[in-house]
Parts: sequence; structure tokens; C-alpha cells
Amino acid sequence: MQASPAPPVTQEQSQAPWGWAKYFRMPVYKPGTRVRRSGSWETVSHVSLRRNDLAVFLVGYAEPVDPMDLELEPTVFTTVRVPERY
Repeated sequence: MQASPAPPVTQEQSQAPWGWAKYFRMPVYKPGTRVRRSGSWETVSHVSLRRNDLAVFLVGYAEPVDPMDLELEPTVFTTVRVPERY
């Protein structure tokens, strides 16, 4: 497979607003996602967002877990508009 050459970057394209790039990485917690907590693998049951506070509930636990206590490979997102494929 051959890769097509990247289009030339103009001055306008190279300057993105602060905090923006073509891609960014962010962990996505959703039901069924496998996360690592204290060295063991757990499964996300559901996620709650209350007053700007994210709480992740794990299968088999009644209390929410702080997302900072969980390890999850970040998902890569693009900020560039991509045409939908049908």
C-alpha cells in the first residue's frame, strides 16, 4: 500500500488555537471497558457525571471510583473534519 504525500502546510494551517492539534488523546470510560485498578483488571459498569464530577462505577462494586485511580489506554481523536463513509 502506498501512502499519498501530505498536502503542503500553509502559514494559516500551522497555527492552531492554544490547546488544539490535529489529534488529541483522552481516556474514554464507557460500559464494558476494561480498566486496570491497583494491578487488577476490572470492567466499567456505568459512568455518572454530577456537578462536573466524573464517577466511574465498576462491576461488583457499589461505590464509585475516582477516574484518577484507573489506568486506561487513551483513545485518539481527530479535530480535523473527516467526511462520513457510507
